Amino acid sequence: MNKFFNMHRLSLNKETVLYLISFILPGLIFLSYFFYTRNGVLTVDLGQQYVDFLAFFRQNLFTHPLKLIYSFSNGLGGSMLGTDAYYLFSPFNLILFFLPQHFLPEAILLIIALKIATAGLTSYYYWQKKIENNFYALAASAAYALSGYTVANHFNLMWLDSVLFLPLLIDAIDQLLAKRKDHLLLITFALWFTNFYTAFMALAFGFFYLLTKIFFITKKERWLLLGQYFKKSILGSFLDAFMLIPVAAEMLQGKAASSASWSLGFQFTPYKELAKLADGAYDFHEMQEGMPNIYITLPFLLLTILYFLSKKIDWQHKLANGTLLIFLITSLFWTPLVLIWHLGQFPVWYPGRFSFVLIFFALNLSITILNKKEQITPWQIGILAALAVGLILFICLDAKSFAFLSKDAQISSAAFLALGILFIGFIFHRNDFSAPFFCLVIELELITNLVLSLGNLAYQKNYDYQNFAKNTNQVTQYEASHDSYLYRTEKTFYRSDDDPFTANYYGLSSFNSISDQRVLNLINNLGFVNNSNSYTNFGGTPITDDLFGVKYYILPNNDITPLKSKKQMKYDNQNQRIDVGDYQIEKRFNQLILLKNKSALPLLFLSPNSTRRIKLDPTDITSNQNKFFEAVTGLKENLFHNVIWPDAKKINASGWQGGWMQYSRKKNSNESRIIFNFKPQTNDSYYLELPGDVDDNSVDMSINGSSVDVSVRDQNTRLINLGSRQRGQRIQIVFTLKNNDLNLNAANLWRLDTNKLEHQIAVFKQNQPSFKQTSALILKSDSFTTKKAMTMNSTIPNNNNWLVLDNNKIVHKNKTLFMNTFLNFKLARGKHRITLIYIPWVFLIGILISIITFWFILKIRK
Repeated sequence: MNKFFNMHRLSLNKETVLYLISFILPGLIFLSYFFYTRNGVLTVDLGQQYVDFLAFFRQNLFTHPLKLIYSFSNGLGGSMLGTDAYYLFSPFNLILFFLPQHFLPEAILLIIALKIATAGLTSYYYWQKKIENNFYALAASAAYALSGYTVANHFNLMWLDSVLFLPLLIDAIDQLLAKRKDHLLLITFALWFTNFYTAFMALAFGFFYLLTKIFFITKKERWLLLGQYFKKSILGSFLDAFMLIPVAAEMLQGKAASSASWSLGFQFTPYKELAKLADGAYDFHEMQEGMPNIYITLPFLLLTILYFLSKKIDWQHKLANGTLLIFLITSLFWTPLVLIWHLGQFPVWYPGRFSFVLIFFALNLSITILNKKEQITPWQIGILAALAVGLILFICLDAKSFAFLSKDAQISSAAFLALGILFIGFIFHRNDFSAPFFCLVIELELITNLVLSLGNLAYQKNYDYQNFAKNTNQVTQYEASHDSYLYRTEKTFYRSDDDPFTANYYGLSSFNSISDQRVLNLINNLGFVNNSNSYTNFGGTPITDDLFGVKYYILPNNDITPLKSKKQMKYDNQNQRIDVGDYQIEKRFNQLILLKNKSALPLLFLSPNSTRRIKLDPTDITSNQNKFFEAVTGLKENLFHNVIWPDAKKINASGWQGGWMQYSRKKNSNESRIIFNFKPQTNDSYYLELPGDVDDNSVDMSINGSSVDVSVRDQNTRLINLGSRQRGQRIQIVFTLKNNDLNLNAANLWRLDTNKLEHQIAVFKQNQPSFKQTSALILKSDSFTTKKAMTMNSTIPNNNNWLVLDNNKIVHKNKTLFMNTFLNFKLARGKHRITLIYIPWVFLIGILISIITFWFILKIRK
């Protein structure tokens, strides 16, 4: 037994220890910040989008895997394959299954830390091959793993896989050029599989890197090696066809369907990017509208410059690498290159998403110069010192232009620039401790940068998400156990637009970078708050509730015994839908109430009229909702009626002479308000139609003393519910001006004839079939009979993958989409039993291509 252990024991030599340090240290530094600050990791898109996708992934991968192909939780219903490929298919996500569901935020933090740690390991594995002293490789790997890109995008965890695979990709290219065994095919596949978006950036850089090397090889071998490179890259890409082909198809319906404005201009003034080289060069503004993150630590910045001052590196290599470096730097701000790197679309938030390749390349040049053991001359150190002084003067003198350049950031940057100059000029290669000293300086600066950068962000509390998930799932589980039919659910509050994924229900909200443009256009025309990749239930009415099949509503339960703050749900984002209170109470829960809308239609319904294109006007949303009702029922009814505005009461404000509903703040007034009081003459629902330019930046608004959220996303006109069943009661609308002027010229008051709506919907619903979802990809109706030919319309977004069967015979879908968006088909007179099957044809074709590619790879390797 002792002999066995002696033979198999781990050899903890220096090399093994350094590998362990390269992995443990970056991850531990990152984790330590969150342990020390006691912050949760959820912030911005991670807290408002990715956590919901990951919750859905954890709930369904091993129990209902077909939901990862199609889900009605994805907006009004849509393919999940593009979402899987972009957000979910990192192998690290399997860690979610090792922790209880309640600890999902903590599991996500662990995943991020492990990705950062692995980036340190893979980059160390690459750089220790290129330099004699492994402490320099260790310093570079830490600088890469905790670079400005990683720190700024740690919550975009789906992009971090490409960061950790990039060193392996470049290593594979180096091995290919050296005619050694390489894993280029496998790395190419892994990149595409984990995140196709950043994979494109990494693979594009890999090709450019190859070009800097290939021309130093003889012509005879050059074409042979290029052929090998393209063969393995193409095979690796085709091996991932099962994901890439569905993604391409969905992109054509989503973001790729919208065009970007190409020009030869700059995204920002190029020299301002120098500020991003400083410590702590990050905050919320930079995340949203700032500049790309290129921080690599200041000593490594000086070494990158030293590469081009070196006497030991020939001019041809400097020219090749300098050309690529200039190209990458120019790509940060020159519009054509920005668009190319981001697949033809301007990044919405998070600029310069490819900057991890620039950071890697700069560090690679630094490792090259560190390995040259060059004797530094006074003129070289003089140039570096002058550039360092120039940079710190720029940082300090222009600090007011950049909110993130705090005094601490300025002092830290100056200190580490000085240490960098000290190392290069007086320590570099002069004693055995120069490399450990350099490594220690880099680690200290990385810690400083992490604290300064993340200290500028705000994080959500983990228990807020956990309380939401626990309580909403309690309600939706009750729904599912008591109602087996197909329907939608909504809420009068939201934690995120992707709440349906966490709470396991079918809703009307979505936040996804891969969105159906037809759905977005319809949602916008109906008055729901939205932007280019998200939409909410804000702006809905009983008309849209009924027609979209919103059968249940979840409301806060305000009649509860107060709980401890860590157990209490938050309702920060509440939808002004007083009319929802007219629905029937189904059940009260500890913190929530479930209401039932008996007028909700099924998601597929029979309509008497043939389908035709509907012309919608985004500035006339009440007319659009009315047209929706008419298209469903075939009835010509005017459900909305204009209400005359009452006279305004002006406090510290005046009306425009000759103007209509236009007001200005009086000079020297502290607070200006415009107040409207009116008493409804019926028990109908009343709405304020508010134009998109009247938002939370221009006014604060309240109704009967309660504050109302008037924020918008893309300047949407929307409806705000003022009251329901309040005949004879005063409704007071108060606008508090934030600007000098307020223009309500395009605002309108509307009355919705709810009695007529309820009656007409009740009549229309009487002979409608019922549908059940028998599996994630199959919908089935009960048996029903039509006395004449009719059209079966739906509120299911059209998709070529839907196969429609009537009595087990294929039915051809209409080419003209219902409401320009939804699936529909004609039915002849007679008895029917409808089955809808979602067959992901493109996915199946992709699987076939992947299988053939795999067979071909095995064949050529024999």
